[in-house]
Amino acid sequence: MNCFLRTILLIGLFFGTLNLVHSQTTPIELSKNKVVVGGKSYILHVVKEKQTLFSISKAYGISMRDIMSVNGKAEATVSINEVLRIPFNEEKQAVAPVILKKEDEKFIYHIVKKDDTLYSLSKKYAVGMDLIEKENPGSRQSLPLNSVVKIPKIQQQKDHKVSNVPQHDKKYYYYVIKAGDTQYSIAKEFRMKQKKLRKLNPKLKNRILKPGDWVRIPRYLVPPEYFIVKETPKDTIAEELIVLDTIQEVEKEEVIAKTKVNVGLFLPLYLETNDTINQIITYKDTIEIVTEREPRTIYRKSREFIRFYQGVLLAVDSLRKEGLSVDLHVYDTERDPEKLRRTLSQIQFMDFDYWIGPVYPKTFAVAAEYARRKNVPIISPLSAKNPQINSNPNVIQLNTSMNSICRQISNYVSEDFQYKNIVIIHPERYKHLNEAKLIKDIEHQLFEKGLYWQTDEVSYKKISFDEYGLYGMEAMMCDSCENVVVLPLNDQPKVENMITNLNVLSQRYAIRLVGFSRWQRYTSLEADRFYNLNFSLFSPYFIDYKEEKINDFVIDFRNRFMSEPSDFSFRAYDICRYFSLAASKFGKDFPERMNELDIELLQSAYYFKRVSAFGGFENQGTHLINYSRDYKIRHQVFKPKEKEPEENETVDLLEKSFGL
Repeated sequence: MNCFLRTILLIGLFFGTLNLVHSQTTPIELSKNKVVVGGKSYILHVVKEKQTLFSISKAYGISMRDIMSVNGKAEATVSINEVLRIPFNEEKQAVAPVILKKEDEKFIYHIVKKDDTLYSLSKKYAVGMDLIEKENPGSRQSLPLNSVVKIPKIQQQKDHKVSNVPQHDKKYYYYVIKAGDTQYSIAKEFRMKQKKLRKLNPKLKNRILKPGDWVRIPRYLVPPEYFIVKETPKDTIAEELIVLDTIQEVEKEEVIAKTKVNVGLFLPLYLETNDTINQIITYKDTIEIVTEREPRTIYRKSREFIRFYQGVLLAVDSLRKEGLSVDLHVYDTERDPEKLRRTLSQIQFMDFDYWIGPVYPKTFAVAAEYARRKNVPIISPLSAKNPQINSNPNVIQLNTSMNSICRQISNYVSEDFQYKNIVIIHPERYKHLNEAKLIKDIEHQLFEKGLYWQTDEVSYKKISFDEYGLYGMEAMMCDSCENVVVLPLNDQPKVENMITNLNVLSQRYAIRLVGFSRWQRYTSLEADRFYNLNFSLFSPYFIDYKEEKINDFVIDFRNRFMSEPSDFSFRAYDICRYFSLAASKFGKDFPERMNELDIELLQSAYYFKRVSAFGGFENQGTHLINYSRDYKIRHQVFKPKEKEPEENETVDLLEKSFGL
């Protein structure tokens, strides 16, 4: 099986030429992707536009000659998207530049540290972002660690006093004017038109604002980090108290129930088919000669499930390092219920802590019934529709159902409804759709619970796109508030048509589009449209490639399997780790106590609820993902409420999640 699971990591090298012009280089973002080749460590760097071999060598502190030698280059040229191997020395640490002068008459010289942004430097030194960018071209796009930023010195009037700035409220953010700010720079910073800025702040028409004055900005246009206030430590005198003759209570760690768990993994690997297609049969004097194809090919239906299996293997390795032994039993189910029945009859006397899979409905139904009789927890890793969950208490469904997603979206829309214009855009015939439950849930929240009547600062509208089209949608929009637009459908052509038209309206109106995670897979929808429409969605899965744990997993996966992990690989890793630790800690009762387990996952959000008194568990933990207008993707793990809120009690989900 080992030779079957081997695949080859191919790094494409594209040939092209970039001129070596020092003055046209852009800031280099250092890569964290490391590989080991022939016992030597290398960093893989992907060449971006306007980067040169000179600028790359300077960024990594490696000579051009060494980079050329490692990559077999005869000339000092690179191509866009070319992957370079950069020699890496574990003992060599990146050193910040030595600055002889921290400041002079014109500038303060700041060394970039982790989490520094153009905005944070603007706030720290009370200098407009435009002025900093003017002296440091490209700083708005990126600020490389340990690079030096020149901060212009602005002469401030000593007798100047800061005006009283109002507290931010649900409708407005109050921006304090800094030296160098202009109407144009403020409007550009918050992605709004100057005309709208002047309309919200009439004082801009009559006088020029000075540092310390303030203007109000619609809250929905302001990124969440603007609301974060860093507290400056105050000078305090620490008083040391020494208490004698006391006994400190030491919390006892919970005893691990088991140090070994048995796991059954049922996947359609199609091993026999893979062996068959990799055999070459020839004849010599009527004698059949069987040779193996080189390189081996993989049957297309088993590719993703091999990636799933590889993710499980990495999880088993990580658990072993933590002291937990996982006895993994892998069974090839293909897509054949009869083959699965034969397999189950052979393992009927084995004792399992839990099963993962099968993945197809017909085979899962067979295994779920057997797991119910044997009282074995069985995990459905991929499907969001398992009829067995309603009557089988052993079933654990990881994909959140459409009903639960609709409920979460309706809560999200209706719990922050003040100063909003809620617009439902639907096809002419929609009541038969599963997603139509979303409309019922929103109307239930607003009208049957009475939220709509509690304030005059909300509007609710509903329109058929098929009947009224673009002009009908525009008639529903509000100029002076945010338009929360909900599309309750997943039909690809209709969704693409509606989003295309909404993208046109986003040039004039502030729109927050709310929908489903499936839309992200529609290849004809460009990401720019999601950013323009401030798209928000709920999904059980989210991978943030900026996180160190994700990069570590990718590197481990490459080193182990010589290939790239897929979405299934991340998912399998989370499943195996989470449920193995749960079975180890809580024993046979782990399904009832799964929510007590607090471990860091790669892409999943877990929070389980039993669907009925006699049914199984559904995962209702999700990520609230937002494609923001400032071209950033933000996410927040979202868990359902344990109980309904009291009357007049509302939870400002937007504010908690994104600071909006």
